Amino acid sequence: MFGKKTSKYEMTGTQSPSLTSNVSSTVSGSESKVYSDSIDVRNRCTIIARNASFVGDIEDSGDIQIYGKIIGNINITEGSIRIMNTGYVKGQLNAPEIIIDGQVHGSCYAENIDILEHGMLRGTSCCENIAIKRGGVFVGQSEEWTPKEVPLTRVTKDVIEELEVQNELIITSDDDLNDKL
Repeated sequence: MFGKKTSKYEMTGTQSPSLTSNVSSTVSGSESKVYSDSIDVRNRCTIIARNASFVGDIEDSGDIQIYGKIIGNINITEGSIRIMNTGYVKGQLNAPEIIIDGQVHGSCYAENIDILEHGMLRGTSCCENIAIKRGGVFVGQSEEWTPKEVPLTRVTKDVIEELEVQNELIITSDDDLNDKL
């Protein structure tokens, strides 16, 4: 009743379909079975928590969900970028799909861009399809979609200092500024 719960894969000794790399472990003393410890890239998701702030560029191949604040560029090759209701991003976003339910200030390059009820995009939209739900806001310009790799601009000291002057980023010393780069 209060013992360790086992999944159907542990009981049968088969590998879970969503797991990829193998690790050997011992079960019941001498019996050896194969288990997996990493998740398939297609199911991987990076989450930036609500109270987290991140300064810099992000490159990944899985999905990313942003509840916190990011100042920098995000390049996702095989997933989607989701800016959640409490999320804020200032920078350039590049992904196959971008879903905005928070705030984005910058450029978005994607095949599909969805701006949800609480979403706001201020900047440039370059996409094949765009959908804006009632309550969503898009202020800026829309450009013609060209499916190519978009070069990302790096976050520089000038950008960080500009944000500090606008009280959007608090840096207490030059050492903190150098740490942010």
